Amino acid sequence: MRISERVGLFIERFREQGGVVELVQSWDEVLDFIVREARASSGPEAIATCDEKRLESIRNSLDGVSRLVGPHAQPTEIANCSLGISFPEAGIAETGSILEICYDDSDRLVSTLPPTHIAYLESSKILEGLLDAAPLIRRASKQKAFAATIISGPSRTADIELRQVIGVHGPHIVKVILEV
Repeated sequence: MRISERVGLFIERFREQGGVVELVQSWDEVLDFIVREARASSGPEAIATCDEKRLESIRNSLDGVSRLVGPHAQPTEIANCSLGISFPEAGIAETGSILEICYDDSDRLVSTLPPTHIAYLESSKILEGLLDAAPLIRRASKQKAFAATIISGPSRTADIELRQVIGVHGPHIVKVILEV
C-alpha cells in the first residue's frame, strides 16, 4: 500500500472512531495549532518526552500563553492539565490508531489524564497494519521497561445496556496533528 493510501485510510478510520485529524505541512504549523489549542483551554498543558529542539520550540511558542508541564511531571501535575501533547511512535492505517511507546509513566499519563489529547505524527510513520508495529514494540522491549498503548480516538465505554459513553476514563477529545 502506498503512503498516500495509508494516510487516507488512517484518517478515515481515526475519524470513524471519533478522533480528529488536522493536516499540517510544517513544524511551524504544528506550533501554531498547539498555541491555538492552548488559548482555548482552561489550564496548563502537559507534554510527553520529545527531542530537546521540539520541546524548546513548544516552550517558546507557549511563553505568555500557557504553562507547559513536563516531561517527567508528577501525576498530580498532569491531572491538572487541560491538554496533553504526545509524540506517538507510529500510526496504524487499518485500525485508525496511534501507537505510543512510553518508557516513563508520566509520558503515558499525558495521553490519558487531560481531557484533550493532541498527538503529533509524521505521515511517514503511518504503517499499513497492526502487525507492522511488532518490530517497534520488539525493539522497545530490548531497551528497558516500557508501556505500549494503542489509542483509537477518545476514551469510550459501554454500560450493561450497551449505551456508549465518551470520555469516562480518559480524554474526551483526541486530535492527531498529521504532518504530510
